[in-house]
Amino acid sequence: MFQPTHHLVSKTRRIPVQLITNPQGASLLTEDEWRKGSPAAFSIHPKRGFFCHDIQVLGFSLEPIAPADKQATEASPSANVQALSN
Repeated sequence: MFQPTHHLVSKTRRIPVQLITNPQGASLLTEDEWRKGSPAAFSIHPKRGFFCHDIQVLGFSLEPIAPADKQATEASPSANVQALSN
């Protein structure tokens, strides 16, 4: 089961993602990517910022999901939520 930990936020969208740490920083896995078994398009490096398919991108932030938000996210159908990279 997909369990989002944060929201990836841009000017127009707020996507639930699961933060997966790695030695270089972290990968940000969307539900669609999790369902398809594909690698995360977005990653974050602590000093260099956000990347999409290894290209640095600007205008994104990461917000932790509060416990009340987690319940709402899990209860709502998110089949129509697509990765920002599509």
